[in-house]
Amino acid sequence: MNNPNSRDIVYPSLFPFLNRINPRLFFILIFALQLILIFQGFDLSDEGFLSIFYRRIFSDPQSVSYNFMFWLTGVIGGVWAKIFSPLGLLGIRLGGVVINTMTVILTYNLLKKYLHPEYLKIGLVLVVLCLNNDIKILNYNTLSSLFYITTVFSLYSGLQHNQIGKIFLGGFIVGLNIFIRAPNILELGLVLGFIYHYFLFPEFGNHLLKQIICFFLGFFAALIAVLSVMYFLGHFHIFLESLKLLFTMGKAERVRDITENSYGLSRLIFIFWSNNVQSLKYALFTSGTVLITIYLLHEIRVNLRHGKIIANIIFSILILSVLFLIITHWISHFVVLFFQTGLILLTSAAVLTSPVNKQVKMLLFFGLFFLVTFPLGSSDGVFTAGRYCLWIALPVIVDYLLSIRTVRNVLVIHRDKQEFQKKLWFTENQFATTKRTLVYLLLFAGLYQLYYYPFFDRRDRSEMHYALQSENLKGIYTTKGRALAFNELLNESRKYVKPNDFVLAYDHIAMYYFATNTTPFLSNSLPSVYSAGMFRADLDSSFERNRILPAVIMQKIGTTGDASKWPEEILPGNYAENVSNLDRNLILDTFLIKNNYKQVWENVAFKILIPGKTNENLK
Repeated sequence: MNNPNSRDIVYPSLFPFLNRINPRLFFILIFALQLILIFQGFDLSDEGFLSIFYRRIFSDPQSVSYNFMFWLTGVIGGVWAKIFSPLGLLGIRLGGVVINTMTVILTYNLLKKYLHPEYLKIGLVLVVLCLNNDIKILNYNTLSSLFYITTVFSLYSGLQHNQIGKIFLGGFIVGLNIFIRAPNILELGLVLGFIYHYFLFPEFGNHLLKQIICFFLGFFAALIAVLSVMYFLGHFHIFLESLKLLFTMGKAERVRDITENSYGLSRLIFIFWSNNVQSLKYALFTSGTVLITIYLLHEIRVNLRHGKIIANIIFSILILSVLFLIITHWISHFVVLFFQTGLILLTSAAVLTSPVNKQVKMLLFFGLFFLVTFPLGSSDGVFTAGRYCLWIALPVIVDYLLSIRTVRNVLVIHRDKQEFQKKLWFTENQFATTKRTLVYLLLFAGLYQLYYYPFFDRRDRSEMHYALQSENLKGIYTTKGRALAFNELLNESRKYVKPNDFVLAYDHIAMYYFATNTTPFLSNSLPSVYSAGMFRADLDSSFERNRILPAVIMQKIGTTGDASKWPEEILPGNYAENVSNLDRNLILDTFLIKNNYKQVWENVAFKILIPGKTNENLK
């Protein structure tokens, strides 16, 4: 076996201060970096969708039945939310920080024997910065990452030492992970890792079949255990209904739904393919530009009078240009994410085919599997899920690239009877400068984008010092306009709804339920993810089940994506006539007209409607 720590001696330090930070201090700093972020930013959609799930999963599971496709996420989040209930949303965000830090610790311990400690820390920091404006609360993506790394930790040790118990445990954790997020069932494909391990280490071939059997035994044991707990809690029937709904969402209702339905199989495959192609384009373009620039600057230094001064001026201009593109958001966090994903895919080919430590190849295989399969179950692929699956692959690739000292090649061109030769090489000093510069640029981009905005609150953090008037949102600060608009809604809606009352919050404002302790009228607190047919079915079944007409809280403007600077900046056009929502809006309008709803209040962002018919007449 190769000496995994030999590189500590061979390769000079690029960032000496990292070597002076011991692992415990490093983990504390990672925790602190994330902790200071949870007090700012206010998102009405995804965080509300999960927060109300955690609040209601044990007390009123039917009201959040849609979320049961993430059942184990709800159980973990529900227990955490109960423990930290005095902190409200801030407590659930603290859970997200804890989960991410645990993932950092596990990944570090998984890789520390095989990677340069300095480069490993850089890789992990870059992964954390990729989560710069993610959903801060404990959620199914961060939990999936933690469970996956735990799985790999167990499987890798089990395969290396033929420990059947650890392989069984790995299969068991995979079985748990599909209840964190249903598409995690793709992790059954980790059996390919067993075959790759046999390819790398043929001496373990006699154990291959037994290892695969134990893996699946662990998986089925987890299924039995989880379903038993579900049955005991009275959640089993609700879970089955949520799975039926998930399969329905995966089917296109009409031909045009193949591209419009966020969870249609054809669309998911299309997104997966296009995202990876785009990632490779970013990586190829950037890598090619860097290499050409290094070569040209070298030629200028060598062949021109005052070449060193000229090259330094050009280099400085290029760096300032990149910084300008970052500050003006031309290089966004998505651009950085696609570049890093593409770089992993490109460099992995070199790692897997070069004389690299076999253990590193095995670990990279697990990292690549996560990188490729995890975005497959997400509505927007790499855009929404790509940042959560870099944990193993990015540190390994960073270590490989930062360990490259020189590149030498000779370009030979034969034309007629003439031959032209050009030596192409990059010195160790050139590579060291380039590596430092690229890492510093990536760190700057991550920190700047982290500061600039959190998730769907795309504002400078210096503007976020206005409180929200809800006991459940204490300690959370946002911009003056957003705080004012939502606080007005909270104050006015108290005239019409009380805690635990049914409310229909439409269509991307699930946080209203959590802020007011009200009950979702629909089984899904975020009806914006529904197709028109599914929305109609849920609206009708909820009315039949509850026999009550709820107060309706509606948003008048967009609040997500490009509209995330509301209300200071409102996207032009009538939000109610948004093409993607139009069919669903017509169904709601029909329901409102049929039941004589009338508008009783509005502000710049929201409006409140109450029914004309009395609920007593409906019973």
